[in-house]
Amino acid sequence: MDASLTPYHDHHLELLRLAREHEARLAPALVRSHPDLCLVVAQRLVASVKAHLSMENTILYPALFGAVDADIQLAAKGLEADLGELKARLGQFSHHWTSAETIRLAPEAFVQTSKDLLQTLRQRIDQEKARLFPLVERA
Repeated sequence: MDASLTPYHDHHLELLRLAREHEARLAPALVRSHPDLCLVVAQRLVASVKAHLSMENTILYPALFGAVDADIQLAAKGLEADLGELKARLGQFSHHWTSAETIRLAPEAFVQTSKDLLQTLRQRIDQEKARLFPLVERA
Protein backbone atom coordinates (compact mmCIF):
# COMPACT_ATOMS: atom_id res chain seq x y z
CA MET A 1 0.00 0.00 0.00
CA ASP A 2 1.22 3.49 -0.84
CA ALA A 3 1.92 5.15 2.51
CA SER A 4 0.34 8.40 1.29
CA LEU A 5 -3.00 6.60 1.03
CA THR A 6 -2.88 5.08 4.51
CA PRO A 7 -4.94 7.86 6.12
CA TYR A 8 -7.60 7.51 3.41
CA HIS A 9 -7.79 3.74 3.80
CA ASP A 10 -8.05 4.21 7.56
CA HIS A 11 -10.77 6.84 7.18
CA HIS A 12 -12.70 4.58 4.83
CA LEU A 13 -12.61 1.80 7.42
CA GLU A 14 -13.83 4.21 10.10
CA LEU A 15 -16.59 5.56 7.84
CA LEU A 16 -17.75 2.04 7.08
CA ARG A 17 -17.76 1.23 10.80
CA LEU A 18 -19.86 4.33 11.51
CA ALA A 19 -22.15 3.42 8.60
CA ARG A 20 -22.73 -0.03 10.10
CA GLU A 21 -23.39 1.56 13.50
CA HIS A 22 -25.94 3.93 11.96
CA GLU A 23 -27.52 1.15 9.92
CA ALA A 24 -27.91 -0.98 13.05
CA ARG A 25 -30.16 1.72 14.49
CA LEU A 26 -32.50 1.93 11.52
CA ALA A 27 -35.06 -0.60 12.70
CA PRO A 28 -38.36 1.32 12.51
CA ALA A 29 -39.32 0.46 16.08
CA LEU A 30 -35.97 1.74 17.39
CA VAL A 31 -36.19 4.91 15.31
CA ARG A 32 -39.67 5.62 16.69
CA SER A 33 -38.77 4.87 20.30
CA HIS A 34 -35.26 6.39 20.43
CA PRO A 35 -34.94 9.12 17.81
CA ASP A 36 -32.40 10.91 20.01
CA LEU A 37 -30.02 7.94 19.85
CA CYS A 38 -30.51 7.66 16.10
CA LEU A 39 -29.76 11.36 15.70
CA VAL A 40 -26.50 11.16 17.66
CA VAL A 41 -25.21 8.25 15.59
CA ALA A 42 -26.32 9.88 12.32
CA GLN A 43 -24.65 13.18 13.25
CA ARG A 44 -21.42 11.38 14.10
CA LEU A 45 -21.43 9.72 10.68
CA VAL A 46 -22.25 12.95 8.84
CA ALA A 47 -19.50 14.89 10.66
CA SER A 48 -16.96 12.18 9.86
CA VAL A 49 -17.93 12.04 6.18
CA LYS A 50 -17.72 15.84 5.92
CA ALA A 51 -14.26 15.85 7.52
CA HIS A 52 -13.11 13.08 5.19
CA LEU A 53 -14.40 14.87 2.09
CA SER A 54 -12.72 18.06 3.21
CA MET A 55 -9.41 16.23 3.56
CA GLU A 56 -9.81 14.67 0.13
CA ASN A 57 -10.75 17.99 -1.47
CA THR A 58 -7.92 19.98 0.07
CA ILE A 59 -5.10 17.42 0.07
CA LEU A 60 -5.64 14.21 -1.90
CA TYR A 61 -7.37 15.30 -5.08
CA PRO A 62 -5.27 18.45 -5.67
CA ALA A 63 -2.12 16.31 -5.32
CA LEU A 64 -3.48 13.71 -7.74
CA PHE A 65 -4.43 16.34 -10.33
CA GLY A 66 -0.72 17.17 -10.50
CA ALA A 67 0.41 13.55 -10.75
CA VAL A 68 2.81 12.58 -13.53
CA ASP A 69 0.69 9.55 -14.40
CA ALA A 70 -2.12 10.58 -16.77
CA ASP A 71 -4.29 7.63 -15.66
CA ILE A 72 -4.16 8.86 -12.06
CA GLN A 73 -5.11 12.37 -13.17
CA LEU A 74 -7.99 11.07 -15.26
CA ALA A 75 -9.32 8.81 -12.49
CA ALA A 76 -9.03 11.60 -9.92
CA LYS A 77 -10.84 14.09 -12.14
CA GLY A 78 -13.61 11.59 -12.87
CA LEU A 79 -14.11 10.73 -9.22
CA GLU A 80 -14.05 14.37 -8.20
CA ALA A 81 -16.71 15.14 -10.81
CA ASP A 82 -18.85 12.25 -9.50
CA LEU A 83 -18.65 13.54 -5.93
CA GLY A 84 -21.73 15.72 -6.40
CA GLU A 85 -24.26 13.03 -5.55
CA LEU A 86 -22.66 12.20 -2.21
CA LYS A 87 -22.28 15.88 -1.31
CA ALA A 88 -25.90 16.56 -2.26
CA ARG A 89 -27.27 13.63 -0.23
CA LEU A 90 -25.06 14.54 2.70
CA GLY A 91 -26.19 18.16 2.61
CA GLN A 92 -29.86 17.27 2.31
CA PHE A 93 -29.59 14.73 5.10
CA SER A 94 -27.79 17.02 7.53
CA HIS A 95 -30.11 19.96 6.82
CA HIS A 96 -33.31 17.95 7.17
CA TRP A 97 -32.58 15.69 10.15
CA THR A 98 -31.56 18.35 12.65
CA SER A 99 -33.36 17.13 15.76
CA ALA A 100 -34.83 14.05 17.38
CA GLU A 101 -38.22 15.65 16.83
CA THR A 102 -37.81 15.70 13.03
CA ILE A 103 -36.95 12.00 13.18
CA ARG A 104 -39.86 11.24 15.53
CA LEU A 105 -42.29 12.95 13.15
CA ALA A 106 -41.13 11.00 10.08
CA PRO A 107 -39.31 7.80 11.11
CA GLU A 108 -39.90 6.00 7.81
CA ALA A 109 -38.47 8.91 5.84
CA PHE A 110 -35.46 9.02 8.17
CA VAL A 111 -34.83 5.32 7.60
CA GLN A 112 -35.12 5.66 3.82
CA THR A 113 -32.92 8.75 3.50
CA SER A 114 -30.40 7.10 5.80
CA LYS A 115 -30.30 4.00 3.60
CA ASP A 116 -29.92 6.15 0.48
CA LEU A 117 -27.04 8.07 2.06
CA LEU A 118 -25.33 4.88 3.23
CA GLN A 119 -25.62 3.32 -0.22
CA THR A 120 -24.13 6.41 -1.87
CA LEU A 121 -21.30 6.53 0.69
CA ARG A 122 -20.45 2.86 0.22
CA GLN A 123 -20.50 3.21 -3.57
CA ARG A 124 -18.13 6.17 -3.34
CA ILE A 125 -15.69 4.32 -1.11
CA ASP A 126 -15.85 1.28 -3.41
CA GLN A 127 -15.12 3.45 -6.46
CA GLU A 128 -12.07 5.04 -4.87
CA LYS A 129 -10.79 1.66 -3.70
CA ALA A 130 -11.36 0.02 -7.08
CA ARG A 131 -10.48 2.79 -9.55
CA LEU A 132 -8.17 5.32 -7.92
CA PHE A 133 -6.22 3.74 -5.12
CA PRO A 134 -4.76 0.86 -7.19
CA LEU A 135 -3.38 3.37 -9.73
CA VAL A 136 -1.73 5.43 -7.00
CA GLU A 137 -0.37 2.34 -5.28
CA ARG A 138 1.21 1.07 -8.52
CA ALA A 139 2.77 4.42 -9.41
